[in-house]
Amino acid sequence: MLEIEVKDGGVVALAGRLDAAESDRALEELTKLPGPVTLDCARLEYISSAGIAVIMQTYKRLLAARQTLHFTGVTPRVKNVFLYAGLDKLLGIP
Repeated sequence: MLEIEVKDGGVVALAGRLDAAESDRALEELTKLPGPVTLDCARLEYISSAGIAVIMQTYKRLLAARQTLHFTGVTPRVKNVFLYAGLDKLLGIP
């Protein structure tokens, strides 16, 4: 289960699991935001390859629109997924 809370200023708090079961809904919510977007991942417990695909689609869309995607509160467990995928530096994950 994934909770998505859109806050002022393009901040999106994610909580739970961003996996294949939740990826369509997550992409739908993120597509509504023109940018810049900050993903607050402090309560994100798990991200699958489907979740990474959502993040990459959002990143590419924002990049094409000359907007940015930022991350905050990335836990070591979630950061490792991006690290192993070789995306941590590209996405600027702290």
